Amino acid sequence: MKILIIGGTGFLSSALVEESAAAGHAVAIVTRGRRSRPLPAGVEQIVADRDAPGELAEAIGRREFDAVIDAICFTPEQARQDIACFAGRAGRLVMISTDFVYSVGHRRLPIAESQERNAPTEYGRKKAAAEDVLLDSASSLPATVLRPPHIMGPGGLLGTGSLQGRDPVLPARIRRGEPVVLLDGGALLIQPADRTDIACAALAVIGAPQSIGRAYNIAGPEAVTTRRYYELIAEALGMPLAVASLPSTVYLTAFPGNAPFAQHRAYALDALARDTGFRPAVSLRASIETTLAWLEANPPTGAHAPISDRDAAILALLAEQEERLRQVAGRW
Repeated sequence: MKILIIGGTGFLSSALVEESAAAGHAVAIVTRGRRSRPLPAGVEQIVADRDAPGELAEAIGRREFDAVIDAICFTPEQARQDIACFAGRAGRLVMISTDFVYSVGHRRLPIAESQERNAPTEYGRKKAAAEDVLLDSASSLPATVLRPPHIMGPGGLLGTGSLQGRDPVLPARIRRGEPVVLLDGGALLIQPADRTDIACAALAVIGAPQSIGRAYNIAGPEAVTTRRYYELIAEALGMPLAVASLPSTVYLTAFPGNAPFAQHRAYALDALARDTGFRPAVSLRASIETTLAWLEANPPTGAHAPISDRDAAILALLAEQEERLRQVAGRW
């Protein structure tokens, strides 16, 4: 197949390129040309800024593709741009969306694709609006949406469901024995997806006509608590894990825009398997190990920074609260 990937040099989109090329497809990518990242042999690079009026359409011209995978569609305007550029010139379009489109609050687990979409963040609301534009375009541009949660793999940072979130200092923090501040003590469920599984899912839906006009969750093969996620990281580092607990209600008072991170994020994958035959296969442990290996070889900026004043102050407050609770409990 001739596949065009919008993106192609980012954390996730580079995996889309790698897996598409490895499967023997003729791959072209559209990027702004601002990142230098080695591309597999034979991959064509088209330089265009999709946010510059008319630039993407001019760069694509009248070319035709069997499929387009849009890894950087964030708004309904960009979704309409896809329709304008590719309707009648692409057999399929796959949009990489996000689990942030789902409502927060009460969630029936595992979360199915029918879960209410009332996103609490602007990012989630725009992604949901983009989904609607593309899924309503089936007559002119057959489209499918994939909704990944926390994405892992080489090139990314580790950390979720914690005070720090994606944290360049996390390996050093664990090695120094500093407590990781977990929301609700690490009791929240998460289901991280490896970038390779997401790329394979995108190729799977392209080959499945029954997936047209549908959205699918694409998460990893296992759901775990955030505490177990961090335990696996610590085990891979050969270190014990120290944890401090921050109530999610307190966290959201300070960071109300981070509501999606203070939720259970475990997903049903049956619809994807039913319609495409694909199920994610990369284990959480394997994904953590490859991510850590990449971070060791490519230390991010600030990888060995000392604990911040903010984090130190929060840890001190949590320790003080724990001691007071212990004293109160001891009186009874």
